[in-house]
Amino acid sequence: MPIDDKKQIPNIFYSRLDNHENVSNLNNLSSYSGIRSLIPNEESRHILAKLARNIKLIISEYSGNRKKRCRDVNYWFDEKIKNYTDKDKKDIAGCATSVCNDVMWNKIGEDKIVCLRKENPYQTNHAYLMKKLDDYCEIRDNNGCNVLKNINECLKYNKYIKKKKHEFTTDIQDICSTNCNRNEYKIDDNCTLNDMDLTFPEINCEVLYKKEVLQEPFTPVGSIIHRFKRRKYDLKRNIERVDDDRYSSYNSDTIPADSENKSYYIEYARPHN
Repeated sequence: MPIDDKKQIPNIFYSRLDNHENVSNLNNLSSYSGIRSLIPNEESRHILAKLARNIKLIISEYSGNRKKRCRDVNYWFDEKIKNYTDKDKKDIAGCATSVCNDVMWNKIGEDKIVCLRKENPYQTNHAYLMKKLDDYCEIRDNNGCNVLKNINECLKYNKYIKKKKHEFTTDIQDICSTNCNRNEYKIDDNCTLNDMDLTFPEINCEVLYKKEVLQEPFTPVGSIIHRFKRRKYDLKRNIERVDDDRYSSYNSDTIPADSENKSYYIEYARPHN
């Protein structure tokens, strides 16, 4: 089966954000008595109730990639109020900040607030494309370790990468002239439309599974695989830190002790355009 975007964590999480939530649950927020009179209308109450619930979902089920989940929630909120009048938008924005500040981790730590309210988490005129890029890079990294399972998984992963590269190449060509600054379309150094080869890495699966000669960290693609394994370990560590056994979608096993010493022969070449 090919990698299905709809069955990946970014889309599963985002599909839950608009589920119904009882408005009465706003009464559980310490700030609600102070902001109740500022909420523009009943629709806004429902949005704020969902906002609080969505942040709590990060605590209970999706803590493994908190920063990305918070970007999802902030983007979702912006989409919900984009057709509001300026006055109503200003009023509910203040209420949303209070709601976000109310939902905290149930643990001791420096950053008690789970998600800060951030308007326009993707600072471009094409926020949808940035959200799509953000989702892709998370899916890419979450599935990256699968290339080490067997050649079929490696080929499936490669097929997905090529498909997404084609999609984003088409997208950026549609909105960007030759003078466009592609560096604006950047989540981080490994997730940017300004470097398509780095963001959409292709692995020579045939060679990877034929020879085990070169140390993987010393090749360009090897460093990508090493990053995948490191991310897998970091996710496991973060999940254990909040004692959240329910967040199992990452299928994160503890990184093997000898993972740094595994050898692979990896042929690297920049993909053909």
